[in-house]
Amino acid sequence: MQRIVMPLGMALLIALGGCSQETDQAVDKPSEEITVWAWNLEAEYLKDIVPAFEEKYPDIKVNVLKLSADQVYQRLTTGLAAGIESQLPDLVQVENQRIDLYMDRFRESFVDLSEMGFDEHRDKFVEGKIAPLMNEDGGVMAFPRDIGPMAVFYRADLFEEAGIDPADIKTWNDYVEAGVTMREQTGTLMTGIQLNHDTSFYRAMLQQHELFYFDLEGNVAANTEAAHRSMEMLKKMDDAGILLHAATAEEINAAIKNDAVASVISGSWQKGIIEDQMPEQEGLWRVMKMPAFEEDGLTAANDGGSNLAITSVSSNKEAAYLFGEFASVDVENQLYGAMEYGAYPALIDAIERPELDEGIPFYGGQKIFSIFAEEAVDLPVVNFTSDFLRARETYNDAIGRVVLQDVPVEEALETAANRLEASTGRGASNE
Repeated sequence: MQRIVMPLGMALLIALGGCSQETDQAVDKPSEEITVWAWNLEAEYLKDIVPAFEEKYPDIKVNVLKLSADQVYQRLTTGLAAGIESQLPDLVQVENQRIDLYMDRFRESFVDLSEMGFDEHRDKFVEGKIAPLMNEDGGVMAFPRDIGPMAVFYRADLFEEAGIDPADIKTWNDYVEAGVTMREQTGTLMTGIQLNHDTSFYRAMLQQHELFYFDLEGNVAANTEAAHRSMEMLKKMDDAGILLHAATAEEINAAIKNDAVASVISGSWQKGIIEDQMPEQEGLWRVMKMPAFEEDGLTAANDGGSNLAITSVSSNKEAAYLFGEFASVDVENQLYGAMEYGAYPALIDAIERPELDEGIPFYGGQKIFSIFAEEAVDLPVVNFTSDFLRARETYNDAIGRVVLQDVPVEEALETAANRLEASTGRGASNE
């Protein structure tokens, strides 16, 4: 999906060539060609900043290959298993939750950026982003790019038609009640749930208890109060008839586009998806913080966000480092990624820029980035572990059993806990 860079983006890109103090150090500029694998909006962002980078480093050529996320991970895993340089890129997009998996399967798969000087930048990023990227020795294993502070994107016109004041939605119980009103008054469902792949707002609920699939020690958290309380709330939402059951994210986006769903609980990157796929709905959307479990409770959670890792087999590590640093540490680049693609910056200096406190026309002039900024500083630190994918599948199976088969929450989570503990060798959390 190609995007046309708007005048604001062009203005920012023009400024990029001379704005990075971090990469203006007196070094011998390498003469090399590097390849980067990335997907979706991150790939478009990287393509956009290539001209400014190549102007700064005219002897380095950057090739960004846009693939799907599945293609990136499949090719990366195959290439690492083969250990053949020609099958791998120099830089690759990797999500936080996958880092530990690759560290476990391929211990030497990525370059420790701390050994190349990245430690000088470590404190420039929010803790919830940088912590999962560190190895056992405290080294940073990937360039932190963006984060996905979560919020509720909602249709202001549908809320008004239903007589719902978003300011009254403080808790998940409030959200359920508003969803019932929405369905009764307009026939529109409140939100969608992707049942056969990933239910991200269940993870968000866990994070609001400062927990995840695992606790910070890596123990299985399926039998914790947080897991039960979150699953009970998800069941309550479904029992109230406010959830659209969907097989894929594309189904949910189609329902949003067709006015069949009034809100979506997602990371900040949803901004780019809505603007891309629903341009005719400009001015109708707004953003509010996620509900909490109790009034004045934690609303923050993270979903997604990109990183760039240098593969160990790369023969162009210095050039790859310079581009990764340019994409992650340069304030103007991070600002551009947020404004153009909704990739909210993990870089603290970018978060504090006044441009992110301006109204966005597509959202009726609302200062939506201010909401993400408030959530970004409160993002909980979680332990993804190398068993994240196995845990996601197990928890999602539990969700499916509860929602589709009416299995009691306690039974579904007990089964999930037993399966994860047996398959991973991890103990049960005491949280």
